[in-house]
Amino acid sequence: MKKNQEFELTVTDLSDQGFGIGHEQGMTVFVSNLLPKEKAIVRVIKVEKTYAIARVMKMIEQSDERVQPLCDQAGRCGGCAFMHLDYPSQLEYKHKQLKTLFERVDSEIEVCPILGMEDPYYYRNKAQFPIGVENGQVVGGFYKARTNQIVPIQECKIQSKQINEIYHWVLNHLTIEQAQDLRHLFLRHSKKTGDLQVVFIGQNNTDLHAITSKLVKQFPAVTSVVFNENKRNDNVILGKNYQVLYGSDCIAEQCLDLEIQLHFKSFFQVNPDQMEVLYSHALSLANLQKTDQVIELYSGTGTIGLLAAKRAGHVIGVEIVEDAVKNAKENQRRNGIDNAEFICMDATKFAHQNKNEADVVFVDPPRKGMTKQGIEDICALNPKRIVYVSCNPRTLARDLNEFYERGYTCPTIQPVDMFPHTTGVESIALLIQQ
Repeated sequence: MKKNQEFELTVTDLSDQGFGIGHEQGMTVFVSNLLPKEKAIVRVIKVEKTYAIARVMKMIEQSDERVQPLCDQAGRCGGCAFMHLDYPSQLEYKHKQLKTLFERVDSEIEVCPILGMEDPYYYRNKAQFPIGVENGQVVGGFYKARTNQIVPIQECKIQSKQINEIYHWVLNHLTIEQAQDLRHLFLRHSKKTGDLQVVFIGQNNTDLHAITSKLVKQFPAVTSVVFNENKRNDNVILGKNYQVLYGSDCIAEQCLDLEIQLHFKSFFQVNPDQMEVLYSHALSLANLQKTDQVIELYSGTGTIGLLAAKRAGHVIGVEIVEDAVKNAKENQRRNGIDNAEFICMDATKFAHQNKNEADVVFVDPPRKGMTKQGIEDICALNPKRIVYVSCNPRTLARDLNEFYERGYTCPTIQPVDMFPHTTGVESIALLIQQ
């Protein structure tokens, strides 16, 4: 097979990255924007030893599961890889992929049906729009997949309507000079409280007080405007230093029966409706008792830990981000919870140093999952149950194998569709001692 070669391809499956999968000349061929049972003329754009990547040149047969994307930039911005696939089918394919993946760990694991959304649009409560200047015009949008090229957008169909409105207004009111000194526009919106937060991220504060004054007059729901200085020469979005331009550095949020002050640097699930579904099922799987000693690793603003504290004896939350720990302590005080404590420390280091056993451990690591040492240290705590919340099924499967080697089994995994129209899926795995 050679680059630029064209041939007819029938797709038989979907990859976990949203590519249609077909086979030609003994090679696996990945093609974006093709679905199973679809046939097209494709052109090879890259050839590796065991696979090739191609693009559609001409569609021959379409799947009944194909829909017209609501977004005119679908397939370009690098975000919604599944927007051309009807939503029930998205859930079916994600579930199929999870079952195949976790069967390799243990064929006895029950992978429950994915909990989807009734209305899978305008659900996100946080956006990070890259900002730039092209041809003398201020531009914003999202990066094209695997590039630093901004794909301009007018509206994102998975961001909240309020975020879209603020984004559009700011884009139209930034001067060229202001935009040249910015890198990103960070926006947060609380569906429950209505609070909006605007964070300008860039090298310099170029008269941002002026646009802030106009912004808060136009949008009274904006309760926090911040300039975050980032002069780094890498892909890290947030810098260390910041200046509050209006209000505070937090907004008011809610999750289930918790009131939360949310710092702009703190992690918070981006889908508020599905977050409550996720945490409710995580707590249910934990089966907490009033005497249980609980540890939450990667605790962020302490949401799971504080919810658990209402059912357990005592909770320790561990998080390495200092502002998030301050946030968690403030949320603890705000909700009148006295049987929890939050520690600023690397989760693996804490698990290694801690000598007290836990009945239940909650762990919600980043996409890279856990280290072998971290898993070993958690098992040394001898918890009866471990509730592992994962945003990356591959690293979860890898980590489950490590837990199995240390005497734990996973009877059930509950997937939750936190990210409709994307390839992402959140999973809650229950681990119990053999």
